[in-house]
Amino acid sequence: MIATFVIPFYGENIGGGAETHCRRLVENLSFRGIETEVLTTTLRDLGTHWNSHYHNPGIYSINGVTVRRFSPRLVDTDVFVPINEKLMARQKISFEEEVFFTENAINSDELFAFIGDNQKDRIYFFMPYCFGTSWNGTRVAPWKSFLIPCLHDEGYADMIQTRRMFDRASGVLFNSAAEMSLAMEKYDGLKMTEVMLMGEGVDEVGTAYPEKFRKTYGLGDKPFIVYVGRRDVTKNTPFLVECFAKYKKNNPSSQLKLILMGSGSVQVPASVMEDTLDLGFVTEQVKRDAISASTALCQPSVMESFSIVIMESWRLGRPVLVHSACGPTSDHARASGGGFIFGDFAEFEDAVNRLLADSSTASEMGKRGQEYVEQNYSWGVICRRFKKLIESCGELVF
Repeated sequence: MIATFVIPFYGENIGGGAETHCRRLVENLSFRGIETEVLTTTLRDLGTHWNSHYHNPGIYSINGVTVRRFSPRLVDTDVFVPINEKLMARQKISFEEEVFFTENAINSDELFAFIGDNQKDRIYFFMPYCFGTSWNGTRVAPWKSFLIPCLHDEGYADMIQTRRMFDRASGVLFNSAAEMSLAMEKYDGLKMTEVMLMGEGVDEVGTAYPEKFRKTYGLGDKPFIVYVGRRDVTKNTPFLVECFAKYKKNNPSSQLKLILMGSGSVQVPASVMEDTLDLGFVTEQVKRDAISASTALCQPSVMESFSIVIMESWRLGRPVLVHSACGPTSDHARASGGGFIFGDFAEFEDAVNRLLADSSTASEMGKRGQEYVEQNYSWGVICRRFKKLIESCGELVF
């Protein structure tokens, strides 16, 4: 039985939680002897124009995994963009608009044909939910299709087309209990499909050099909060910057700094420009060094289905700050005791002050986070769950 993963973008050195999750999952399954393949498009990533091909169609081998790249349909941006803007604003759209949207949200007729022609001895895992490769790919052989949605509470999740996709898949695999609860609430208990809580695997981290990072960027012994991820409204980065600016205003003698890493951009007020270091997209080594040197990592996003970066922070022994409006990250923080939860500036300020007042608080939280990740999200644990599912499918005749 070949575990075949379908995703619009795939490769190394591309951003995106779902893309990273998919790549590391198939690599770890392959390493443990499970036959895996990936079906994807010739597009590079989410941020590159979807009518601009980056890769050539064909069969590739990436870290021992067979990757089949297919040409996507052209996207009618005149149709897609205005509907997407409505969905992002949580405005209601018609079913006709839903159809236009899903038909222009990255589809590949060649990829769909491959699924139709290759059903024997294969099962298909579609991720994430909000692309045509999943909306329309699950239609080809729904009885052999499992959805790994990476679901957020957003406009795309409210679509009729999304509800129907969840219902037709043979199973829906969730990264966190909060994500599963959100889906059960939205889709009438998911009575038409099998529901499984799988989790995400978290890599062991390599050696980190916190002192090197501090020396390189002239930080000395100054405390700092680090943010790692895409900088935009959907990730709530402006709210973090706003909280930081208010904190510095309320605490003018504080030496606290904010370090930003990742793609995209965010407007930083002039009042805190000198205390904010924007490093853009950095190497894994620099990311590890920064997190290990930090007072804490902040994940302000309210739309996460898991959040690998907070797990990475715990792997490195550092606490996290997460937003109370995000169920998965808040659940992780509560279950682990590895961080603080905030929903407004007052709670942000209180959490930062507590971390700065006693360094042992941060160390103890980081240690609890480490133990939580190892017990629940090591690759050995996650791959055993997937192996059991894949082997059980091999015993079925379908």
